[in-house]
Amino acid sequence: MQRRPILTKQLISSPMNYTVPPFLAGAFLALVSFSASGQTEEAFFPGKVQTTPIPDEFTDPETHLRVLHLSRFPTNYGGVVYFTYNPFSADSRLALINAQYKEKWRYLYTFDFETKKVAPLVTDRLTQNQVVAAKSGNVYFQDRSAAWVIPMRGGKPRKLCDLPERWAPGVGFTVNADETLLLGGSTDLEKSAAAGDINKFRNGPNVLFTINIKTGELKIIHRDNHWFGHVQFSPTDPDLCMFCHEGNWESVDRIWFINPSKSTLDKEGKVTSNARIAYHRTEPREIVGHEFWHPDGKTIWFQQSYRGRPGSDWLLSSMDVASGKVTQYKIPKGYGGIHQCFSPDGTFLVSDGNGKAKTGPEKHLSKLTFPTDESNILKGEHLVSLQANDYAVEPNPHVSPDNHWVIFTATLHGTPQAYAVELPVTKK
Repeated sequence: MQRRPILTKQLISSPMNYTVPPFLAGAFLALVSFSASGQTEEAFFPGKVQTTPIPDEFTDPETHLRVLHLSRFPTNYGGVVYFTYNPFSADSRLALINAQYKEKWRYLYTFDFETKKVAPLVTDRLTQNQVVAAKSGNVYFQDRSAAWVIPMRGGKPRKLCDLPERWAPGVGFTVNADETLLLGGSTDLEKSAAAGDINKFRNGPNVLFTINIKTGELKIIHRDNHWFGHVQFSPTDPDLCMFCHEGNWESVDRIWFINPSKSTLDKEGKVTSNARIAYHRTEPREIVGHEFWHPDGKTIWFQQSYRGRPGSDWLLSSMDVASGKVTQYKIPKGYGGIHQCFSPDGTFLVSDGNGKAKTGPEKHLSKLTFPTDESNILKGEHLVSLQANDYAVEPNPHVSPDNHWVIFTATLHGTPQAYAVELPVTKK
């Protein structure tokens, strides 16, 4: 069982009743960090401490849009979940946010957009791979040895099943369209190896598994000596999941599909699956990655570039799941990103910018809309200036179901924090 200092638990599980100022409490948390069984409260960025207050609300100086600070609790790393995981309740009122530590272990909170208050959700254990079921609002997550579920509006976590001790969270977690299955993955190592540095074993034996949400049945559906990642169920087909082979994008056919129902496991433990490449690269040095679904489930989208071609730009491409037809769009300069995501109604995308320099034209959170002329060039609109952001911290944007807010992570005030920008009203 994980042991945690009682005082630390009191500080982080009661975010609205501080005994120390929020901007100083993070320094205290860093002093009491520890590691056990792979879990840790060790700081993600040692030495980075939030020493100044962060305003609850402010106006972006460039776009003049309203921005909210969401992670209003003592933390030196507040944030949102990965861009492929849903963080919102169906009514857009609640967003899942977190306090993050080394190796991406997190405590979970919710931000209420109606009351503008934060509530602790899971602060009695460290978690990984958190995803919200879009319709029910159930939050699914893993800890070091089990899979759990908790209502987004609060309650007691319920264990779904135990996970093998030799497994290590990290491949991701996804819930299917009818909320009957969870799908995740892991390295599949001997116990002695699993206790070491997992990054040394990523390309060894890996598994994909499903969990029956009703019964808790754990089933291995795919094995291979590849580093799996980015598991994402189709938003409409409960038996179709996308995943990737991680690694150098020039060296792997990255994007794959699998149907869990068509996978079998014999008495000897041999798995027969129908995992197959979703998109085949067409030339040397072609790269694709950071794949995600369109909300209607008919297409997958990904970043694409042909590095063997002189002057090749990044493209944002879609592939029709049924026919395999690929459509390519160009992103205008100054509106690119590490990731892109769709609004839940599929009418626009958000791009989270990039840049290693202190300032740069690409350092913006932007809205992308489809061309209305005959071109393939997306139209861009800046939402938030991210000139202050350290892109070692990925923004990972998400659009609320009502298209009112975009939540993201950024270092706008020094340390990583969760924020939300209010989208401008679209003129009809």
